[in-house]
Amino acid sequence: MNVQNFIMKRLIWFSFIMVCGLFLELGEAAFAQQPVLQNEEQPTIQVIVQASTWKTRGRLLYDVEGSILKKLSLAGFRAVQDKKKPHQYQLVIQYEEERGAQYGVELWGTIIHASFLFRGANMTEPRSWEIRETSTNTVSGPAPYLDALLKFETHPYYFFLGSMLQSMTRGVGNQPEALTQAVTDFLLVVYPTIDKAVTQDGVRIQDHFMDNSQRVYQEVALQRALDELVHQGIPNDTLAPIAERLLESADPHSRIRAVQILGKTQNPTLREKINRLAQDDPNLAVRQAAKQFAPL
Repeated sequence: MNVQNFIMKRLIWFSFIMVCGLFLELGEAAFAQQPVLQNEEQPTIQVIVQASTWKTRGRLLYDVEGSILKKLSLAGFRAVQDKKKPHQYQLVIQYEEERGAQYGVELWGTIIHASFLFRGANMTEPRSWEIRETSTNTVSGPAPYLDALLKFETHPYYFFLGSMLQSMTRGVGNQPEALTQAVTDFLLVVYPTIDKAVTQDGVRIQDHFMDNSQRVYQEVALQRALDELVHQGIPNDTLAPIAERLLESADPHSRIRAVQILGKTQNPTLREKINRLAQDDPNLAVRQAAKQFAPL
């Protein structure tokens, strides 16, 4: 019996080693497809996060530092948190959760205020911007704190943070231009072709380049990004390539926002796409939006 137990333990251990090896190979294969630079080419960035909350004991429920580090890693940066280590760039974030309006007995809303300062090599001057999001008290929506957090996560200047910083290191001078480039690059990965979906052994190629939070929030963030770029005065013709790719979205709200951009351009090819949407889109709201810009 002891011999049999010994053999069984050895077989279990051997199987465990084989499974670990398989997962390691799969992980390396997926990592090889990540759009990151080689170690010697990775720009180094010092990350300083100062975070606070109004909640009891001052303990943050949201890992804002971990979220930022993940965004920077996916964008090809190598984060340095030791102040004594050399670095090319510095990112300073002040993240504050403030108590908002009172919604009920011992129930308060949350205001998230975050400021960003980015500076470093080859930059003529520092870049800075702020984000402020306030929770909404709704009966059917998420809890006030989660509502504020969802708005913060999908704010375009935060959702596309890593890619925006990458653009700024290459000479892009302001936030709207950096956001335009970041959204363009993101859509090239999420919707790699206009005519057909690209698959790789049954797995979408874009799944290798995105973490779970990006997949959950991407459509809301893209819609908000378009709204922000329009608000900043970016011409519709400049936004047309972004909107055209967004027509491939499974989210009807994204397609409607794309139609609203493309409908104001004079490109006959794009106008023809709108005409087809007005007739063939499976969603009634999208068809109705497209008909507003389709010729009678």
